[in-house]
Amino acid sequence: MTGTPPTTATRRYASIRDQLASEITAGVYPTGALLPSIREIMQRWEVSTTTARRVLDELAAAGFARKEGTRGHISTGGAPPAPPAGEYARKAPPPITVPGRLTVRSVHTIPASGSITPDADGELAALDVRTERPPADAALALGVTDPTRPVIVRRRLLAAPDETPVQFRVSYLPAELAERTPIAQPHAIPDAWPAALTTYLGRQVRLASSHLTARHPTPEEAAALTLASDAAVLVREDIYQDRRGSPVDFTRTVWPGDAIRLIVGG
Repeated sequence: MTGTPPTTATRRYASIRDQLASEITAGVYPTGALLPSIREIMQRWEVSTTTARRVLDELAAAGFARKEGTRGHISTGGAPPAPPAGEYARKAPPPITVPGRLTVRSVHTIPASGSITPDADGELAALDVRTERPPADAALALGVTDPTRPVIVRRRLLAAPDETPVQFRVSYLPAELAERTPIAQPHAIPDAWPAALTTYLGRQVRLASSHLTARHPTPEEAAALTLASDAAVLVREDIYQDRRGSPVDFTRTVWPGDAIRLIVGG
C-alpha cells in the first residue's frame, strides 16, 4: 500500500506513546531519567509539535512520566503514582498496550454477518478515500486483470467512546463505477454498506460471498487498531455483485480478536 493508514493524522501519537511507555517499562528510561523532548520526538518520528506534546502529556497522565519545570518530562519507571490525598481520582486514560501490562478492551457483540456502526457502539474516528492500485486479493475479487489499473479505496476506522479502535474496514470498488459518486468522496456515508452500494452505484447488488477468518493483523491493520503484530484479529471478507454477476465491491472488515463476540445464525 502506498501512503500511510488513515490513523496517521488522528492516532499517530498512540503508537509513539505506547513505544515510549514500553521503553520506560523495559528500563531504557529508568526512574528519574529524562525522557525525549518535544523536539527530539518530532525529529525521531517526524511528527508535529502537537503530536509530540500529546505523547508526553498522555505518558504523564498514565503515570509513566512527570513534568519537572523547564527540565522536561522525567520517567517514573512505569509505576503510576498514587493520587494526592484529599483529591478525587480522575477518570483513568485509555489503557496503554505495553509488554507485561493487561489491556482491557470493550467487548462488542455483533452478528457474524453484521458490523459495528457509528450509531451503535462506536464513532467514525478516521476516514480515508483515495484512488490507488489494489492489492492482489482485491484485484482478484474485483476481476481486475491489469495490475496498474487503479480502484477506489475507502478506509474507515471506528472507535469506542473511550477512543479505543474497534473496527477497521477497507472497501475496494472499480473506479469506473464509483469515481463520480459520494463513495469516492472523503465524507461519511450513514447508510448500511449494501444499501449505499445500491443507491450510489445505481444498480442492485447482492452479497455473493462472505468468509470469516482469524489471523494476525497486517502492518496497516495493526497500526489502525493499535495492536501488536502478534495479536489476533477477526477478519470478514465480502464480495458484492450486481444482477449480471459482475463484482462491484470487495470489503474487508477487521476487529481486534479480544474485543468481538460473533453471533452465528439465529
